[in-house]
Parts: sequence; C-alpha cells; structure tokens
Amino acid sequence: MCMTLLRKLAAAKLPCTEAALATIDRLRVLEAAGHVKVRIPPAHVDCDDCLRQDAATVFEITLRGWKTLAADAPEEEAPLRRG
Repeated sequence: MCMTLLRKLAAAKLPCTEAALATIDRLRVLEAAGHVKVRIPPAHVDCDDCLRQDAATVFEITLRGWKTLAADAPEEEAPLRRG
C-alpha cells in the first residue's frame, strides 16, 4: 500500500497536501523509512471535543525513495528522478 502511495507522489507536483487519515498514516510509514520529507501536524482536540487531524504536506521524495521506486519497477517503467 505504501508503494502505491509513493508511486502516486512520484507522479504528483510537489509540494502537495494529503488530508485522508489513512493516507497520513501511510505517509508516517514512508517518512519513517526515509522515503519522503513530509510535515504532519499533530492531531488536536477541536471545540466540539473531537480529535482532528489537519492535512499533511509532502515536500519531496528522498533519494532513498527514488531508489526504492526504481528497484520496485520493471526496467522500462522505472520512474525518472525529478529535482
């Protein structure tokens, strides 16, 4: 699942924002693995006592992320490193 997100990010214009909680959880995994640089704001309790999570901002795919994408893709489909 995280590789799918990493591929999606490779095709996106960065920086980009992601608001879905499941996507933010996957971004945490990608960040911990050193594949992306992302800002994930801490969750906070809103005025109605509900826990809220603001959107995360993905700034870049790291060299490690690009290498992981290249290793995962067939030769003819390996992504070109941008930036």
